[in-house]
Amino acid sequence: MEKQKFKKGRISTRSLATVSLLCAISIILARVFGIVVPIAGFPALKLNFAFLPLIIAGMLYGPTAGMLCGLVSDLLGYMINPQGGAFFPGFTLSTALCGMIPGLLEKMMERFRKIPLKLLNSLFIFLLSGAFLTVLIVSGTLHISSGQIYYGQHALHWSIVALGGLIFIAYLLMPYLISRKFKNKYQMIDKVYFVVTITYLIVAVLLNTFFLSYYFGKGFLVFLPVRILSAYIMIPLNTVLIVLIFKTLKIYDGGKQRGLQE
Repeated sequence: MEKQKFKKGRISTRSLATVSLLCAISIILARVFGIVVPIAGFPALKLNFAFLPLIIAGMLYGPTAGMLCGLVSDLLGYMINPQGGAFFPGFTLSTALCGMIPGLLEKMMERFRKIPLKLLNSLFIFLLSGAFLTVLIVSGTLHISSGQIYYGQHALHWSIVALGGLIFIAYLLMPYLISRKFKNKYQMIDKVYFVVTITYLIVAVLLNTFFLSYYFGKGFLVFLPVRILSAYIMIPLNTVLIVLIFKTLKIYDGGKQRGLQE
């Protein structure tokens, strides 16, 4: 099947139509089906799958198409439904990067095919978990007194601490477990997991948290813990959904853009 590319001067009608469709889906997911979760009294966390079509656009058609898809989806989405907030260009930049970063990572993985993706996926999860614990300790939310671990003013039972440790270990091993179970059926799963993880860490956890702290005039650490927790949930969910979409539509095969079937 002929590869579909999105290059300057060589934009096929089908490629343009597909990217436009992904852009429209992102707008609907962000502006209609999103759930806003307040943090410290501010609407600082939006749970939705708006990143999903942008990541797909970047992986299939490259960083330029992904960036344009994110840029247009944010601008049009704000015009359609501003959701009660003032326009902030930082969030537009983040949305554009959400489409561009997967395209850049895809090119990197095509060039360096021996990258240990499972190891990197586990490493990034470890760093994410370490950052979460560090924020809780630095902010004083999690502390130890007289040999007892406290969350705020409440002492944590040993069973809760043990459960948290088991969840951390399970999440750390998740890239290996998923790859071992589904590798034969879904060859691209390590790459998709890697792309989704990096994109979420850069855009959702770092950039958007910084922009939120600037936008609302609150400290970075006020928003970070909950946003890290949301990344714990959204990274595997988006990975599974993207893999299923690629497999069902047969539009991606381990780094090869296959194009939508006629």
